[in-house]
Amino acid sequence: KLKCRAHTDRLSSAARTNQNYAVACCTILFLLSLLVVILHTRPLVSTVILGTKIEGIILLLLLSFWSALVAIVSDTRHGLATDVSGSISNGNLYYFSWGGLATGVSLMLSYIRSVWGIDLNVELQSRTKRVRYWVWLGVIGLIQMGSSARLFDNHCGHGSFGLSEVERGSVKFCRRCQLGIVLGILSAVPSLAMAGVKIGATQGGKFSTQIFGIEVGLSGVMITGQAVGVAFLTSREGPAAPINTLFYSSWGSLIVGLILVASCVEDWSSAKGTMKAGNGGRDISMDESGRESSLGSSGRESFLGAEGGGLELMGGIC
Repeated sequence: KLKCRAHTDRLSSAARTNQNYAVACCTILFLLSLLVVILHTRPLVSTVILGTKIEGIILLLLLSFWSALVAIVSDTRHGLATDVSGSISNGNLYYFSWGGLATGVSLMLSYIRSVWGIDLNVELQSRTKRVRYWVWLGVIGLIQMGSSARLFDNHCGHGSFGLSEVERGSVKFCRRCQLGIVLGILSAVPSLAMAGVKIGATQGGKFSTQIFGIEVGLSGVMITGQAVGVAFLTSREGPAAPINTLFYSSWGSLIVGLILVASCVEDWSSAKGTMKAGNGGRDISMDESGRESSLGSSGRESFLGAEGGGLELMGGIC
């Protein structure tokens, strides 16, 4: 296990340059935010910036600086918010950096809604079910992949040259970093692809039932893989044993996967209940001659109607 001690690379000129970048980012973010707030409080001046391209450009700059700041402060080589093991050593800097990035994304979504009248959250909700969770799983998978790759590079790859034996990762540590990279890729790519398919597919369309089946299978595979990942990554010798970005992203992927499976099971149970209710609470059984023994002619008509409604419901839940 890596011990919490000074990382030798933190004293290098590259690390000090990145530390200066972090200070510069914080300063620019504060001044830009303060300037926009002041302009919003002045009725005559607010029309120049409010809902204009200038505000959009400022928001893009804010998102760029927040993204750069998060990448710098959470890197173990720079010694700002994490120690050599990747554990959070400066909670204020770490959490407020991620909070600032989340606030910047929220502001950008608000700007898109006010300028173009597009509410992405409402659009995703009304378009199809569970697409938000697939998007979230894809984004968290990207974070998991990036965090694992950074830890691997810092302690096992080219970034580990010149480190002491204590600071270098063990063979088990490095292999588990590789496991995190693989799990992140397998979470991000299929999840974002499924989100794209669900957005593009027509609700209740021809392939809705097939998409639902793929969704059930994919979500089951996701939680199985992430459950294994949480067990190995967050164990004592894993890269996510300390509380760090990889720890949060690993557990976040597992939790979102469980929500997806629960939602699919709930919809499947609803469709099955609708079909069973149309059958009078009885299941179809076959006698020795191959005829339906539990349904008369009226029962068969009722079942066929329920089956059609069930299939229609299965198409709608996708």
